[in-house]
Amino acid sequence: MKKWLLYTTAASVLLVSLAACNSAETGKDGNASNSTDTVTVWTYPVHEEYESELKESIAEFEDANPDIKIEYEILSWAEGEQKFDIALNTGSPPDLYFGKALGKYKATQLLVELDDRLNIDLADYDAVALDHMRIEGSLYGLPLYQYLHVWGGNKALLEEYGIDYEKIQNEGWTWDEFYELADIGEQTNDNGDRQYGFVFQGVDEELLDHLARNNGLPYRMTEDGIAWTDERILEALEFIVKLREEGIMPNETAAIDAAKRNEMFYNYQALFYGRAIPYFEPSAEKRNEDIRNGDIDGEEIEVVLLPTPHNEGQEEVARGGAEGYLLFTQKGATEEHIANSVKVLEHLAGADAIGQASSALALPIVHKQAAADYDLPLSELNERAAQRLAGKVLPPNNINSELAAKDDMFNTQVVVPTFQALMNGETTPEQALEKFKAEAESAQFKP
Repeated sequence: MKKWLLYTTAASVLLVSLAACNSAETGKDGNASNSTDTVTVWTYPVHEEYESELKESIAEFEDANPDIKIEYEILSWAEGEQKFDIALNTGSPPDLYFGKALGKYKATQLLVELDDRLNIDLADYDAVALDHMRIEGSLYGLPLYQYLHVWGGNKALLEEYGIDYEKIQNEGWTWDEFYELADIGEQTNDNGDRQYGFVFQGVDEELLDHLARNNGLPYRMTEDGIAWTDERILEALEFIVKLREEGIMPNETAAIDAAKRNEMFYNYQALFYGRAIPYFEPSAEKRNEDIRNGDIDGEEIEVVLLPTPHNEGQEEVARGGAEGYLLFTQKGATEEHIANSVKVLEHLAGADAIGQASSALALPIVHKQAAADYDLPLSELNERAAQRLAGKVLPPNNINSELAAKDDMFNTQVVVPTFQALMNGETTPEQALEKFKAEAESAQFKP
């Protein structure tokens, strides 16, 4: 009898121990204490080698933090945002998501404020890049890089036409100066093809956005409402139409996407192009290497990074911002789990991660230690230009979430179709302005 009791007691202890171990291993959302907590990460193929770097980074973190496991998923650029929005709207987002700090995320009340949760020195990060991870003054993420949208030029053609591109890089240029130089490029190239002074994708509104920013309209929406309702936006619209009607831009610009823009530039069919990013220089060099190796046909090309021209008397502005990791929570998540997610966030947007991503993308490095440890794959000329242009990036638009949502809707429902009609010759700059003014006064877009 005593032996049977001993066996029974031992078995009971073993079962309890096994149950406890099983509970620890399968604890969900950090709800089980003394367990391996799983932090989920949704991200994108930030650059060609990002997933392999991410795997190494995760392994390094898990070795140092055996109580935390990281599960990641690489989303596609085409469908990832929609997938995330569905998860967020159903209350089940991942713990960390790679993207921009958007007001619509805060509106769900699942975006977690970081101001009192971080264990790192924010002074190590670029202030403007950090500002782009804030909403209404509160920090919700850490930047992995600062993206930078600029213009570019064909170095060989610039030198052939005697254009002082270093002066433009160092001092900027006005709309009139750009027009005079772009007009030189409008001719027939050596292959007998039509060569334009300027090519920009026209399937979206980015060209108008670039020029509006450089004509005293840095933000489309302000606390007073839509700002694109005066002569400054009309001047930008008129300048774009002038470029198209005079043949400096292709007449079919409305149908040109980013791929077609690149193709035209690589085929010596454009002197200047937009929008460019610093990575276009190493990308072009890789293409040059493929040409030299006989892997592809084509003519080698060197890219010169250039600022967006500004209207006379207006401040030069570069279009840019930051993307990085944002922290979200789910119903029932414990403070312990959120704290573990913060640890992962700090690691995935730490100095090494920033240095690797910025170096791969040739973007200005937004962390002091990373800037000391990593180099950019840019010529000295273009690196200086990129650093100068990064200093021209404005802080984010400091409007509340409701106005930000209205701004997004105004852009999607009004600006994009109106700009497409303008580029197709279906409406005039004056009619486009009147459309902006009328819609800006409608109830759905007023503050």
